[in-house]
Amino acid sequence: MGEFVEIGAGGISLELISGVFCATALGVYALFQPGASDDDDSNGGGGGGLMQPVA
Repeated sequence: MGEFVEIGAGGISLELISGVFCATALGVYALFQPGASDDDDSNGGGGGGLMQPVA
């Protein structure tokens, strides 16, 4: 009563299959993100950033 049944595909554990699938999905999601033009919050424009010294 209450036996543990491991579900797998030909000896490969479900955890390994799930991990590979999630890593692949995350990689595909990261590849299809639009590239940012700069890394500040000026909504584009370039030519400056948040780390510029104050004169």
